[in-house]
Amino acid sequence: MLSRVKVISILCVVLTACLLTSVAFAASINGTIEAAGSGSITVKDDAGTSQKMAVDSDAKITLDGKTAKLDDLQAGTSVTVETQIKNDKTMAVIITARSPE
Repeated sequence: MLSRVKVISILCVVLTACLLTSVAFAASINGTIEAAGSGSITVKDDAGTSQKMAVDSDAKITLDGKTAKLDDLQAGTSVTVETQIKNDKTMAVIITARSPE
């Protein structure tokens, strides 16, 4: 009986970890910046759909590998945005921008 309890406990821990991982990051968006600043970013993704989202105040933002501010990002810049759901709202938490070559 004890081994059955251990198995169920392990399964519960694994399922909880999987759920937390899947909820933590909602999406990774690749595309081009249309607008950035005032706490939000709008990205036209590779499919041509524009997506506007709030940027978390603790977001990690880089431009060409160097730390940057949201206001440093210009329209037309290639970007990858990692999002996370916080308080039922999709927030940009990692923004990796690359200047045109």
